[in-house]
Amino acid sequence: MNPIRQPSEPPKSGFHATLALARAGDADALAELFEQFYPAVQRMVHRSLSKDLRVNRPWLATRFSTGDVVQEVFRSVLKDIGVFAGTSEESFRGYLTMVVRNRLMDSIRFHEAARRDGRRTHTSPEESELTSPHDGPATDVTSAEEMEAFHQVLSSFSEREQLLLRARLEQQAPFRSLADQLGYPSASAARRAFYAAQATLVLRLRQHQLDQGEDGPERPRGRE
Repeated sequence: MNPIRQPSEPPKSGFHATLALARAGDADALAELFEQFYPAVQRMVHRSLSKDLRVNRPWLATRFSTGDVVQEVFRSVLKDIGVFAGTSEESFRGYLTMVVRNRLMDSIRFHEAARRDGRRTHTSPEESELTSPHDGPATDVTSAEEMEAFHQVLSSFSEREQLLLRARLEQQAPFRSLADQLGYPSASAARRAFYAAQATLVLRLRQHQLDQGEDGPERPRGRE
């Protein structure tokens, strides 16, 4: 009589194994992740940015092609995936889309801020409203100098906090998704972390403005 065969352990997930190798810098694993996830991320980012450009930045829509830059940005994001702490392919896809979109939006905003700086004496109607109702502090700034200051302050946070802040302030991402993607134990924990980081962001921005006011060039005084 043959002994009863015990069920074997399920094979290790292909995605998790590939992700672990990619985090360790394995080139083949990175290439595999690129082949698997790039098409979907490219479509999602293109759809999101195309709508944003048409509605809020029509003057830039004719000059910017997401297809030209998404691939390069996607590869750079893959090489820096240590912050991703999710467990599913869906959350990984969402994380990649979020980070790629962030980097592309930074490029777009710096471009338009520089353009406004150079054309302050002649503002056309199409430039008067360039931000959407859901944009956060990164889009409240109006000059390249202010944009640079915002990112300087934001860079003082951990990478996970930066992603958390931007995902909520700019994209209204749900806390449940952010908890999965960024490794918070629950949606409530992600919510608490966001509000704490947001309060700190406001304080640091104010302090930065004060420091710039104190250390900046002395303004000419009026007649006494």
